[in-house]
Amino acid sequence: MTTPPTRRLPIPTPPTAWETVTSYLRRLATVNHTTIRDIETAIDASPDKNSYRQTRTLNLDKLSALTGHCAHQLQLALPELRQPAPRWWLLQAFARPACPPCVRRHRGGPVHRYYPHHIAACVKHNIWLGTRAPAATAWPVTDNAIDIQHLPEIKSAQIHHRRLVRRHGQVALLIATRAAFDSWEYIHGRYLGHAQGPRLAVLRPARERHHAEDPAFHAASYPEIVSAASLFVQRRWQTRVAYQTTRARAYAEFGNRLDWSEARDTWHPHHHSMLADWIEIYARPNPIRGDALVSRNIRFTGPHPEWTAQ
Repeated sequence: MTTPPTRRLPIPTPPTAWETVTSYLRRLATVNHTTIRDIETAIDASPDKNSYRQTRTLNLDKLSALTGHCAHQLQLALPELRQPAPRWWLLQAFARPACPPCVRRHRGGPVHRYYPHHIAACVKHNIWLGTRAPAATAWPVTDNAIDIQHLPEIKSAQIHHRRLVRRHGQVALLIATRAAFDSWEYIHGRYLGHAQGPRLAVLRPARERHHAEDPAFHAASYPEIVSAASLFVQRRWQTRVAYQTTRARAYAEFGNRLDWSEARDTWHPHHHSMLADWIEIYARPNPIRGDALVSRNIRFTGPHPEWTAQ
């Protein structure tokens, strides 16, 4: 007995780039005035996943017949349908709401996408999209987008971040950003640096207390994170921290990038501050293997490779 052909929806809404399957099915249901459950049944879709480590399964041929879009087009737009699967560890751990002005022409409600780790803001519309750290869990809400137009340093940091990815590669920048974020957490914890308080006053003017998982809290320290990551990823800096004569100067520069308030006269080769101890343990190139590290069959330079894993 053959399966009856799937009927095409009257309004075949196309998917957007890097959209999640759940987001696309929800928009299809909304535009065609049906339920997402009916569409899932028509394409033999598995239940919505509870974790980013899980993937949804569905009948791609039926989805193609239902929407009128070829299977290749659907796979290009929806990463969960790609074969072979994309390298998920290079994407943020959770799908995030897309910039509302960017996807305004796509009907059916909000669009959720899988963003690379280095995409944190929409520089065209001055909207904060993500968090300062790879695999962070802070969730920017769609109906209360954070406007960064009055803080040009955040937009400049996003542009700089993308340029660093083009120059050094996504893997090396992911590791450097993770190292910079961990360094920031090690130095400041849940306290603010000198520049973060004024930025939060602009981003959240009516709020006196700020939660550490608030996306605005992450946006306020993003320029310092990117600045430190740009230092971490440089082989020249990695070489400087490996030698006794240049180590103090490298530590001082790294501290300046992360808004480190320790007096500058304490940066000398025989002094071990909290930051120096952290770099000694985590950030210096491995003395046995030099500055070459290997992770997931990719060769790169930078701090420990386990930071790439989610």
